[in-house]
Parts: sequence; structure tokens; C-alpha cells
Amino acid sequence: MYTGRPEELRRLEQQAAALAAEIAALMTRIDALGLGQCLPAQGRIAGPGFDIRRTTGRGWTAWSSRR
Repeated sequence: MYTGRPEELRRLEQQAAALAAEIAALMTRIDALGLGQCLPAQGRIAGPGFDIRRTTGRGWTAWSSRR
């Protein structure tokens, strides 16, 4: 949980919103390939041929489901 100054919190929230917009645009581009949709699925995002999963700590990784 963030415990810093309110001004810094607002700046970080704006940065997070901008990054989320980039992710949404990428997911739209993946959907537009016509291979299938990106869908939320129990702690991950499943797409046509991939899963995006949370790793230990604070990271995320993409896994190919075609391995």
C-alpha cells in the first residue's frame, strides 16, 4: 500500500492509468488478429496461444500455451 504524499500518489495513478491504456490497446490488437479473444481467467489473462500469469513477487510473465 502506498504511504507517500498525495501529489505523488496522483502522479503514480496517472502513470498506471496510461500503462493500463497501452495494455488495453495491445489486447485489442491481439483480438483483431482473429485467432480468438483475450479473456480474464482466474488470476491470469488467457489469449489465443498464450497466458499472462502473475509470477512470484510483483512480476508478470507470458506463457505460450503451444509448447
